[in-house]
Amino acid sequence: MLCPVCQKDMAVLEFNQIEMDFCLSCEGCWLDAGELGLVLTGTVDVPSDWRIEAGVRSRRRCPRCGGRMSAGPLPGTTVEVDVCDRQHGMWLDQGELRAVAEVRGRAGRTTALADFLGTLLQAKTRGFPGDSARRAGCEEKKGDQQ
Repeated sequence: MLCPVCQKDMAVLEFNQIEMDFCLSCEGCWLDAGELGLVLTGTVDVPSDWRIEAGVRSRRRCPRCGGRMSAGPLPGTTVEVDVCDRQHGMWLDQGELRAVAEVRGRAGRTTALADFLGTLLQAKTRGFPGDSARRAGCEEKKGDQQ
């Protein structure tokens, strides 16, 4: 799936058995319908839980259907998110998932999410396990071809 911001491939990450699409480039996150509730409280949410009231047309497009999304504050927060009008899911820019979790999440899940995101970003900075081995393997193959 391509990031709706920078159009780069997103990585699928698993947090508490929930698959989230995460952009390693801009650090935004796509959550399919129902996943925000699972991440924050362990309970599936319904589209009315994240309906954007008085939202504006976003310049971003849903990575699932390609339709324009609506942008506005997520109910119960001041965090502006982009939501697919066809209810496929929502896009949260860098730091917005953590901000939403601080307001709407259960304490234990919020801490676990913060730890997960912190570990992810540290790994991104240092390089993921196996990155140097993959690079070395690619360089060896290049050398073999010469």
